[in-house]
Amino acid sequence: MIEFALEKYPVRQTLTNGVQAMIRPLQEDDGVAFTRFHEAIPSGERFLTKHRLNGADEIEAWCHDLNCEKRLTLLALADGQVAGHATLHQRPGGWKRHIGMVDALIHPDYRGLGVLRALLGGLVDAASHAGLTRLEAEFNGERKNTVQSFIKCGFVELLRLPDYLRDMQAQPHDYVLMGLNLAVDYENTGAGD
Repeated sequence: MIEFALEKYPVRQTLTNGVQAMIRPLQEDDGVAFTRFHEAIPSGERFLTKHRLNGADEIEAWCHDLNCEKRLTLLALADGQVAGHATLHQRPGGWKRHIGMVDALIHPDYRGLGVLRALLGGLVDAASHAGLTRLEAEFNGERKNTVQSFIKCGFVELLRLPDYLRDMQAQPHDYVLMGLNLAVDYENTGAGD
């Protein structure tokens, strides 16, 4: 049960620059801070993310749809602002129900400081508690630093399709699928419930 993985939050994490970050699940009242975070991401970079949240209304809706069995978003808060977020998307059924989809975005001022590693560690723990056996992450190939960061966190590149994606200006980009195998803790899979 994923709820058991959430009992430990909030947790403190010391970033590599010595700043204390607090990691916790997204809450309904995070809309303003979450909006400020997304506004701080350069527009050209936002354009390359898979799950773009465009504007305060979409962000508020995201903050109010807190069904962790469907989508769990963890925030890293540092210096009074959102330093990054990572989300675990689950499928309720079908042939990929054992595979969670992960995405993450880190504030430009907090990259390379261990924020992504802390957030992904929390999502891996939650995914294991949810009975998932694999995680996937999809990227536009232009997000080279993000791909490298996921590799450092244990993900491997499963597939790269050259010029498979098209941006809003019809420019081609590589599609990158990354994966991580999880060790299954059968006590947490809900078998026999």
